[in-house]
Amino acid sequence: MIARTLLLASCLALLAAAAPPAAPTPQRTISRHGLTVRIDGPVDEVWNELRPVVDLQLTLVDDSISTPPLADDLAFFVRKELLRLGYHAAEVSWSIDQGITVLTVATGSRQRIGNTSFSGTSAATQDEMRALLLRPTRERLGKLSRNAPLVESEINDGAALVQRLLQSRGYLSASVSEPEFSHGTAATDISLAITEGPRSLFGTVSLSGDLPQGSDALQSEAAALSGTPFSEVRVEDLRNRLLSLCKSAGHFAASVTATTTTPPAGQPVPVSFAISRGPVFTVRNLNISDSFSKGARRIITAGFRPATGAVWSNSALERMQRRVMDAGLLAGIDVVPNLIPDDPSGLSLSISGRESQRRSLALYGGYETLRGPILGLEWRHVNIMDSGDTLRIRAGWEAGGPEGSLRWLNPALFGSAWASDSELAVLHTTAWNYTHDAARLRSTLSRQFNLHVSASAFASLSADHASGGNLSPLELGPSSYQTASLGSSLSLDFRDSPVIPRKGWFSSAEIEGGNASVPFLRSRVRFSWYQPLSSHFRIAANWQAAAVSTPDGISSLPIDQRVFNGGSS
Repeated sequence: MIARTLLLASCLALLAAAAPPAAPTPQRTISRHGLTVRIDGPVDEVWNELRPVVDLQLTLVDDSISTPPLADDLAFFVRKELLRLGYHAAEVSWSIDQGITVLTVATGSRQRIGNTSFSGTSAATQDEMRALLLRPTRERLGKLSRNAPLVESEINDGAALVQRLLQSRGYLSASVSEPEFSHGTAATDISLAITEGPRSLFGTVSLSGDLPQGSDALQSEAAALSGTPFSEVRVEDLRNRLLSLCKSAGHFAASVTATTTTPPAGQPVPVSFAISRGPVFTVRNLNISDSFSKGARRIITAGFRPATGAVWSNSALERMQRRVMDAGLLAGIDVVPNLIPDDPSGLSLSISGRESQRRSLALYGGYETLRGPILGLEWRHVNIMDSGDTLRIRAGWEAGGPEGSLRWLNPALFGSAWASDSELAVLHTTAWNYTHDAARLRSTLSRQFNLHVSASAFASLSADHASGGNLSPLELGPSSYQTASLGSSLSLDFRDSPVIPRKGWFSSAEIEGGNASVPFLRSRVRFSWYQPLSSHFRIAANWQAAAVSTPDGISSLPIDQRVFNGGSS
């Protein structure tokens, strides 16, 4: 009997030793300068959201011991965060245990947004009103998923947006009831009752005062408003466009005042615009912040020099500002026009901002189906030697071989509106027993004349050697040759963005002539067109063509200088 008991005890001991240790209780504590807060309750799902809330409050207080007022404040902010996360029945109580603030959380079920319904109006679609009702939630989350949490305060804010939508469509006395929530087991349905009221239309729309030149189209548009649904948004839009037209003509201090007469509900609303252009202003001087370096001041001075002595124009200043930013020296720039006290028609441009990091190292990579892998490093130094110029050094692997380049950019050549770009490059290409070695020097002068038109002139020198075991001499052309060429290009850019265009078109034309060991004449044209289809899709079409001619026949032209239909280039 004793032996059996000892054997049983030994087995139990072995089982206890082999059993996995019990899972440790999660430590939901936060400590800051002597204060410790512990949160109890089912908060694993929201711990990452609650911790920053408590941490922030402990950072803001000067207390070094736990006190009832501090504990009550912490409970308030934790509950507020839970409500924001959709726990509409959340409760938080507090206690102080041996100097530690203990917050006991009861989250309850998390309510999510379900179906929405709107009654009492046909002035907007259900989808339009739902989008506005949920806009505050979408803006907070970044996107709206199917399981978005319900926050009643955000729904109330969205209901106000629905009311503003109806008012913008002429229902000036429209009202929206408080949202009604039908809480279910997994989601909460929302319903709103809407009272439209009578619809107001534009009455007579008149323009008076010193009308700016070129305002005929706006006058016709103002007259066409009569009889259409009244909206304060449309009134303000027309007022801003009239003001912009005045300012674009140099009337910096112009004013446009819109006056509406509120008639009985449902009656036409007359609107009058009073325009005062004031004098034409001229930019007298530039006031560039002393915080800029010498190189940055040189680029800013050159970029905004055309404004000095010229009639003030917002569009012209935007073009100059873009040119200065394109130089890469500045991370941001602010241009503020100021009235000159002793000059009734003079402006001073105050220019401030911050410079970007001078040195950077970038790694790039990619793959082309014909050329193969692309990999490299680029080192850039902007405002080198405090000159305002930029030096770029690149080394990489492309088209089956190594390549490297040294590039110098001067955004304001001799302080003018012209920019220079010089590059020295060497490369080695290998593909299908074809090899090509080259050393090239190219210099370009370019200028942006306005928002849409730019031009450039360039000169190029190169020394090349090519060989291909599978190519005949006629196909390969000269194996060793030197090229000297001159060329120019013209570009028209009417895209809404040069980086990520969505709408508009771009065209360019280039001509280049060479006369060294290989005389030739080459021309290129390109046209691109962009048209949005929706907020997420657009059409982009590109057409380009090239032609090359040489007096000695095509066999005298190296293979890499010829023009082919298709291919990677």
